[in-house]
Amino acid sequence: MHISYRAAVSGDEAGILEVFAEVAPEVPTAVRDGTEKLIERLVSSGQSLVAVDADDNLVGYALAEPQDSETLSLFYVGVSKAARDQRVCSGLISKLKENNAPIVADVQSDNKSAMLERFKHFDFVEIPTVFGGKTKLRWEPPKGPPA
Repeated sequence: MHISYRAAVSGDEAGILEVFAEVAPEVPTAVRDGTEKLIERLVSSGQSLVAVDADDNLVGYALAEPQDSETLSLFYVGVSKAARDQRVCSGLISKLKENNAPIVADVQSDNKSAMLERFKHFDFVEIPTVFGGKTKLRWEPPKGPPA
């Protein structure tokens, strides 16, 4: 399966919502009243990415927005079941890292998709949090050689 990655654009929301609904039980979350508005906001941030197959079907997403002037906040990563084991999640995270900005994310403790282990594999580290039921993570871009 050939996968390509691009910035999410207006019009991608329906495909994102479709994959979101498919993977929601693993997170666990659900499509709620505010889900569509959240997806619209994250797409409009210009920082979210989608993965599409050779037929331009949306098969994955990384929904993010700036947390502040330097840091990206990654809200959701999802990959359709049909596109699993194609390194789509790896591709999305790698593309996000190309911004060379710190990325923060959190994973619910009852997440069934092994996202905590994946984030650690992608060099995210756990950071302290006061919120129960979630593990907060952060990725820092590598420091360049001294000038």
